[in-house]
Amino acid sequence: MLEKVRQNLKSALKKAANEAEFDSEGVEIGFDVPRHRNFGDLSTNFVMQIAKRSKLNPREAAEKILARLEVDKTMVSKVEIAGAGFVNFFLSEGHLFDLLLKVDESDEFASSETGKELRYNLEFVSANPVGPLNVVNARAASVGNCLANLLRNAGFTVTKEYYYNDAGNQTNVFGLSISLRYEELFGKMIVFPEECYAGDYIGDIAKRIKNEEGDKYLKSSESERVTAFKEKGLKWMIEDSKKSLHAFGVDFDVWFNERSLHAPGVKVAEEFPLLKRFKVDNKIKEAAAILAAKGLLKEEDGAVWFRSTAVNAGDDKDRVIIKNNGDYTYLAPDIAYLKDKFDRAEKVVVILGPDHHGYIPRLRAAAIALGRKAEDLVPLISQQVNLIKDGQPFKMSKRKGSFITMDELVEDVGPDAAKYFFLRRSLESHLDFDMDLAKKHTEENPVFYVQYAHARIFNVIEHAKVSGIKPKKASEVNLSLLKEPEELELLKKINNLPDTLLHAALESSPHLVPKYLEELAGLFHSFYNKHRVVTDDRELSLARLVLVNAVRKVLKKGLELLGVSAPSRM
Repeated sequence: MLEKVRQNLKSALKKAANEAEFDSEGVEIGFDVPRHRNFGDLSTNFVMQIAKRSKLNPREAAEKILARLEVDKTMVSKVEIAGAGFVNFFLSEGHLFDLLLKVDESDEFASSETGKELRYNLEFVSANPVGPLNVVNARAASVGNCLANLLRNAGFTVTKEYYYNDAGNQTNVFGLSISLRYEELFGKMIVFPEECYAGDYIGDIAKRIKNEEGDKYLKSSESERVTAFKEKGLKWMIEDSKKSLHAFGVDFDVWFNERSLHAPGVKVAEEFPLLKRFKVDNKIKEAAAILAAKGLLKEEDGAVWFRSTAVNAGDDKDRVIIKNNGDYTYLAPDIAYLKDKFDRAEKVVVILGPDHHGYIPRLRAAAIALGRKAEDLVPLISQQVNLIKDGQPFKMSKRKGSFITMDELVEDVGPDAAKYFFLRRSLESHLDFDMDLAKKHTEENPVFYVQYAHARIFNVIEHAKVSGIKPKKASEVNLSLLKEPEELELLKKINNLPDTLLHAALESSPHLVPKYLEELAGLFHSFYNKHRVVTDDRELSLARLVLVNAVRKVLKKGLELLGVSAPSRM
C-alpha cells in the first residue's frame, strides 16, 4: 500500500515539476506514522525538500503537487496539508476491512514480489573453526537467519552461506594445541606456548582422540601428529558448529571452505607478467587476472599489491595480496571468494565481526574491481554483546575459558529469548543482553509479552467456540461493526505490516520487526482490557473474532520471520 501511495506521489511530483518548473531531482519520498490520529495514518514531509531547493513556500508547493495527485479513494479517504508542508493521508475504513479479508484468506498477506528473479548471497557467522561459537556468533546467526527470511518474504532468492577458514596458519596452531594436550594425557610434561589455544575444548578433542585411538599418535613425528590432529579437530569443530546452529534454529544452504579457493583446477592464461607470481592455477589466480586486466595489480618491494586506492572505494592505502616470500595474504582468497559469490548472486550481504570496520573499504574496493557496483555489496557489522546477570557484567564460562559459548547461552535462556533479544537492537549497536530478564515469564520480558498476546488470542478463540460462537470467515461477517478507536488502531497497525517487512528486508534492519510486534501486542492488550471479544451481540462477536484472529496471524507471521515460536499456550 505504501509503495502505491509513493508511486502516485512521484507521478504527481513529476507533473508538477514539469508544469511549475521546480526542481525535484533525487527527492526521496519517505513516510512516518503520526503519533496522533488527527494527523492521519501516514505523513510525509518531502515537500519541504522541494520548497527549500526551489525557494517556494512549502504549502504552495504541496498544493501544486496535490492538485495533480490521483488518489485511490478505495484506499485513501482524504489527503490534507498540515503545518509547514506536511502531507497527511487518512486511510479509508473500506481499505482496512479489505485488508482483513486478505489476512483471513491467505498466509501470504504480507509477502511481496519486489525481489522476483533477484538473487542474494547472505554470508553470516563464518566463525573461525578453531573454537566454539560464542555469543557474538549467536547474534550474527539470529540476524542473518532473520534477514534471509525477510528477503525471501520480499520475493528474493536467498542463499544462506557459512564460510570457514581451514587454510590459514591458525589451523596449524590449532593442531599443535591439540597435540600438546594429547601428549599431556600420557604423562608428558609440556610447555604450552602462549600463542596456542588454551580453552578446555582443546583438551576435550585430545581426550576424544585418546579414547578412540589410544596412544597411536605417540609414535608419529610432531609434524605428522599436528597435521592429523588439525584435520580431526577441524572436522569435529565444524560438525559441532552445525549441531549448535541447528539447535538454535539456524541452518545453512552452503558451507564454503577456504581450501577450495586454493585448490588447482582453474585454467588461467598468464597474459600479464604479474600473474606468474601466482604459482597455482586456482580461483585466487582467476580473480587476480581480472584485477591485472584492469591495471589494478602492481609489484613493489618484491610483493604483489592490489591497487585498492585506484577504485575510489574509501580504502586509505593499497594492499598486499602476495608477500615477498610468495605466500598469500588473507585478502587474496577473500577477493576470490567475493568473486565466487558474485558469480552466484546479484547482491552479496556479509555480516562481519565487531573488529572489521576497517576491512569494509577493502571488500568494497574488491567488489568494484571485480566489475560490480559498490551497492551490490552490503557489509554489516555485528557489534559486541555484553551479557548482564544479576545486574553485573557476566564474562566467565562454566568450562570453556574466558568466553561464553552460544550453547551455554541457549541452554541458560532458551533459543526463543536469545534470538529475540539479539534481534531487538540494530546489529551495529552494542547490545547489553540481560540474561535475568530474558528468563522472566512476565510482561517485562518483551518476547514473553509478544508470545503471550498470541497465546491469549488463541485462548479467546477457543473460549468463543465453547460459548457457542464458532468463528466465521471474514467474508461472512459484518466488519463495519468494528468502529471503536482501539479496533481501528489495530486495523491500521496490521495495515503497516507489509511495508514494515519490506523496509526491514531492503534496509537490512530486522530490528524493525520486534519493534512492530511489541507495538501490535501493546495495541491488542489495550483493546482486550477495554473490550470483550465474546459478547451478547453475536454479530459484533464474530467481527471481533475476525479482527483478533488477524492480529494472531500477524503476530505468528512476525515471530516466524524472527525464528521465534508462536505458542498457543503459556
